[in-house]
Amino acid sequence: MLKLFKNLGTIALKFMGVVLITCFSHWILVNIYTSQCAPSGLYGALQTFINLGSPFCQFINMLQYELARHYITIWTVAGTAIIAWFIAKTSQKN
Repeated sequence: MLKLFKNLGTIALKFMGVVLITCFSHWILVNIYTSQCAPSGLYGALQTFINLGSPFCQFINMLQYELARHYITIWTVAGTAIIAWFIAKTSQKN
């Protein structure tokens, strides 16, 4: 039983690490995009016309979009794995 809790703890820590890294990376990319490609204010609106099609801004925007999609997939897979594990544990014959 102790080994089960240790394994579950290790899995949970790895999962939370992936979630935190994904969230932090997304936050960094959004801030880079905001500061470099779409700053606030009237000057920022004018600067966006120039930067909107730049490869750098497109790349940053694509990365943060894909990270957001990845984040949704992470939670979907985790939920499915928990449900599958629960069903497997409850349907086993003792």
